[in-house]
Amino acid sequence: MSVGNVWLKRLGVTSLVVCGLLSGLFQPRAAAAEFPDRPITLVVPFAAGGPVDVIARAVADGIAKEINGTVVVENKAGAGGAIAFAYVARSKPDGYTLVAVDMSFAVLSHFHNDVGYDPVKDFKMVGQTTESTLVLVVPADSRTPDLESFIANARKAGDGVSIANAGLGSTPHLAGLSFAKAAKIAPLMVPYRGMTPAVTDLLAGRITSAFVGPQSAVGLVQEGKLKMLAAIGQQRLKEAPTVPTFAEKGIDLPGFKQGTWYGLAAPAGTPKAVIDKLNAALNRALDKPDVQKRLEPLGIFVKKTTPSEFDSFIAEQVTQWNEIAAQVKTAKP
Repeated sequence: MSVGNVWLKRLGVTSLVVCGLLSGLFQPRAAAAEFPDRPITLVVPFAAGGPVDVIARAVADGIAKEINGTVVVENKAGAGGAIAFAYVARSKPDGYTLVAVDMSFAVLSHFHNDVGYDPVKDFKMVGQTTESTLVLVVPADSRTPDLESFIANARKAGDGVSIANAGLGSTPHLAGLSFAKAAKIAPLMVPYRGMTPAVTDLLAGRITSAFVGPQSAVGLVQEGKLKMLAAIGQQRLKEAPTVPTFAEKGIDLPGFKQGTWYGLAAPAGTPKAVIDKLNAALNRALDKPDVQKRLEPLGIFVKKTTPSEFDSFIAEQVTQWNEIAAQVKTAKP
């Protein structure tokens, strides 16, 4: 074989290798350029009607318009959100399966030995969507119509007073635990598959109280069925200006100084170009007045981030709640 033929063969092999590498580099870009070419599923970890569900549906509609496609919302409730989070963590990382996240996403592992997912390692954040608050509500005919009387009664009655939640490690559960620690009370924590059935039992008088999103409370308060005792956060609700904040009452709830937060996440390994495309569509949707008008009357406000900013935020939340959850779980009121 001549030297020339040897070099031609080597050049051919090298060309194939280079082409293979270039193909691998361009493939994610090509996939992102075509994305999406079929419906996207946005999984909601809780029952329909709660704040995570309300936000997810508003955001899904907004993103669908921005991508000129379809975003289907699928409720997959159970285990305080862990079932949905673990399901999405195992889904194909192609951008077609997303999950709506809230505080429980970063905290569940602190309350369960194995939740089936790692919020940092198993996910890539698409972006934050909103921030909001929770309010402590009781039936309108409750014998404890204000926060002071509620706390005084709870100190006497112990677990005769109950606070509903959406499962161990869910945001309402964390709020209840933080409140119990701060107020030095020991109420019975009652888990549900979501806050909608919890509110049903609250209205029926089967439980004493619950931490719910403003959107779940305002209408029922106006109808004379519930009463708000206090709101989480630094400012009173525009929709309920006479309701004090816990801070006003001198009660500092661990982990809830700035209220609550919500966002979207995708499985780890989802191409960066796809994540960036989803984030751009999400943020354009959040800028739209129709999305804001749909959420703001419910006490839910738009909060935009880049994927990397939300990645860092989630990592900080995991670290912060590791310490807080340990304190709350071991604290004796």
